[in-house]
Parts: sequence; C-alpha cells; structure tokens
Amino acid sequence: MAKCDLSIELDEPNRVYHEGEKVQGVVHVKVDSTVKCTGLVLSTGWKTHGRGNVTSGPAEETTVFSGQWTQGTKYEYRFSLSAGDWPQTYHGKFLSIDHYVEAKAKIPWAFDPKAATPFMVRVTQLPSWHAEEVGQIFKKSKTPQIIGMVLVAVFCVPQLLVTGWIGLGVLSFVGLAAAVFWLKQKFLPRYLLGTPNFYIQEDTLAPGSELVGEFITQTRKTVVPNAITVALRATEVCVSGSGSNRRTHKNVIFDQIQELQSNTTLQAGTENRCPFSFQIPEDAALSVKLTDNSLIWSIEVEVDIPRWPDWRKDKSIYIVPADEKRLGSGSDQSGEGVTMASGQLAHEQSQSEDSVTENSNSVMAEGVTFVETVAQVWAVRNDRDQLEMVVDAVTGLSFTIEAQVERRLLYAGDEDPHVYKGGYAVWARYPDPMLPLVLYVPHDLGDEFEQLGRGVWTGRGMVVGWDSLHGRLQIKLDSTS
Repeated sequence: MAKCDLSIELDEPNRVYHEGEKVQGVVHVKVDSTVKCTGLVLSTGWKTHGRGNVTSGPAEETTVFSGQWTQGTKYEYRFSLSAGDWPQTYHGKFLSIDHYVEAKAKIPWAFDPKAATPFMVRVTQLPSWHAEEVGQIFKKSKTPQIIGMVLVAVFCVPQLLVTGWIGLGVLSFVGLAAAVFWLKQKFLPRYLLGTPNFYIQEDTLAPGSELVGEFITQTRKTVVPNAITVALRATEVCVSGSGSNRRTHKNVIFDQIQELQSNTTLQAGTENRCPFSFQIPEDAALSVKLTDNSLIWSIEVEVDIPRWPDWRKDKSIYIVPADEKRLGSGSDQSGEGVTMASGQLAHEQSQSEDSVTENSNSVMAEGVTFVETVAQVWAVRNDRDQLEMVVDAVTGLSFTIEAQVERRLLYAGDEDPHVYKGGYAVWARYPDPMLPLVLYVPHDLGDEFEQLGRGVWTGRGMVVGWDSLHGRLQIKLDSTS
C-alpha cells in the first residue's frame, strides 16, 4: 500500500486572523510510490475539544489537485482560504475552540491521509446570521417543564388506569413533590417579598463595558434579610455522552459578587430599590452557544431570608465583540490594530466634544430637534462636565419623542420628583444612537404602554434632567400625547 505524507505550512503561523481574512500557506506532499489521488481537498473550519461532545463547523473548502503522484517526488500546493467568522478561538478548562486548515488526500482503496494545523481567529463583529440570534438563544426554555408534564401524562395516567390505587398513589406523589417544590421555590419567597425583580439596562454588552441594573421589591411584611447579593458569572457548560450516559459539566471561569444590602430592614409597603453595576473585563470571553458546548454569562440576584426559603433569580447576558472594524482597526497581527483603533476613536470623540462645546450655548435656538439633542448628549456621555452643560441647555424643551420601550412600568411612587402622581417611570432607548432614556408616564397613558409592550412609542415629552445613577436622559411625557 502506497504511503502518502501530508504537511501544512502557514505563511504567518503566529498571526491572529479576523473573520473573512485569508489564511495562506503551502501544503507539502511526499509519496513513497506512485499513487493516484482523486482529490487533494483543503479546507478551513473550527472544532471544539474538552469535556463536551465534539462540535465542528466549516468555513471554506477547495480541491487543489487531482491526478497521479510519482514515486520519490515532492509536491507543493499553495492555498488561500477564508478564516471563519464564528466562533472565536477560545482555550478554557472544560471547553476549547480551535480553527484549523486541514488537508485530505482521497486515495482509492486506501485510508485517506490527513494533516491539520491550527490558527488563531479573533472575531471583531458578529456575523449577520448570528447577530439575529443574540438575546434569543440564551433565553430559558420551558421545554423541560413541558417534557415533564408529557412524561406524567404518558406514564402515570396509564398506570392509574391499569393499576388503580397504585397508579393513584404514584400520581399523587409526583403531584405532591411538584407542589412542595413550587411552594418552596416560588410562593414562599414571594409571599414575604411581594413582587421582587431586577432589571438591567443592556443584556448585550462588549468586553470592557459597564453593566448597570437595579433590584426592586415592595414587601408585604417587614423583612430583615441576612443579605441581598448580585453576582456576575461566566460558566463553561459542556455536555458529554447521550441517553442515560448524558452528563453535564460546568466550570465557572469568572465570578464577581456584590452585596447590595446586609441586615437592612425592608419596610412593609415601601418600595426598595438597590442599584448595582459591574465592569465587564476587557479580556472577557465572548458568549458562545454551540451544540453541547456553551460559554454563558449571567447575572443572579439572591435575597437571603432568615428561617425562610431564599429568593433568587438569574438572567443571561450576551457578551459580543466590540466592532473594531467599524473603528478602522483593519487586520491586527500584533496588537497594533487595537491601539490604532483606540487612538482614532479618541480623536473622533475629541473632535465631537469640541464641536459640542462650541455649539452647546446655541442648542436652545429655535428649531432644535430631539434627534440633534440625542446626538449631542451621546457625543459627550462619558464627559460629566460636558454632559451636564448639554443637558442643562435642553432641560425644559419639549420635543416629539421616539423611544424603544425596554422595561414598562418599572416603578411608581413619589420618590423621584419627576414621577407623576399615580404615574410610572419606564426605561426606554432612542433607536440610533442607542441613548438610554427614562420616560415619566402619566397615569392616563398607562394602558397605552401596557398594550405597547416593548414596542416603539412616539409622542410629546419634555427633557427634565439626567439620571446619573443609571445613565439615562429623563423625559416627562405630555398627558395629551
């Protein structure tokens, strides 16, 4: 049987590739006897390895040769293939993701020789097909609960019909267990805490950005919790095996906990609001959801209640790449691209802020629009002095407002002087740029926002200030909108 050796040599083996860039190199072929090859196939793609079942995906494939190789001759074939656009190269404890160039020679009546060499991929922006899934694939599914009910219907009900009292006992036990679980995990904590919940401004963030949120509750009884904590976590979740041998392996790679309150009395009937914020690490691993392999970021709030079941709730967040290409970083091979991009961004922001400084004294001129106001606020949102100057200049002006609703009926009450009596405050966001807003909604618009859900609202409103705690422009809506 003829022996055929393949090896791959990359032109730039230490380069970090961005999505869509070309991986170039040479595949070397050496044969010890004359052999026919029906196809020398070269491809790029990615593959997982670690605790979970292997998941893989292709990027590009091409056939560079088909014919006969002569004994004792060495052959070289150049290639230029696209790097993958997702997922990013990642090396963890339970999960690793690598991109490869692979060569495979199709030899009739013999094992097909193969060779592969890895290369690094860093994703600077989500591919269009994947961006549509952000915020959807990490939502919790009700499938397990549905499957549980189906299993009860399939197995317990027939047993009840066939075995009579025995089946009734089994079904009663299952129902009792479910009732106890619901009572402990859901009913009892809420019985004391009322309607506890927490909100976050953004569930899709880039490394280095700030996550801002708030825990809110209005207790039915006076409660003195041991602690109210919030945790930011990143977890590798890998599934191995199948059927009865299926196992889930988890490894926490990032865990940061904040204590919001400790031994603080939550007075009955009084709304308690606990803001929190986290700085996403600059080197944060991107969120990944693959078959049997995931890297999941989440926020979890827990209320430790003495001598009572604790309340806890978690939400997934999605860490996505900062769009470096939009900032002109180009191909980064040694880190220079990131530095150049940061410098360009700083220059653009400086120019924008200079423009705002020159024009801020004239923003109250007749004809200023809400679009212009948002643009000015957005440009200086990271400069406190400039921001205060711009907001002061537009405070009291009335505009036609367009806002994408995020959290409707967030809170009500008179603690905030801008909240209407009997009205509400709603978190929203201007579509582009995505400036966070607080809409103070009068009572007579409550039904409209209730029906709107998370849609886009348009109407009249007046700028009344800046919420520095949550980083939002405050707008008081006109009840005649």
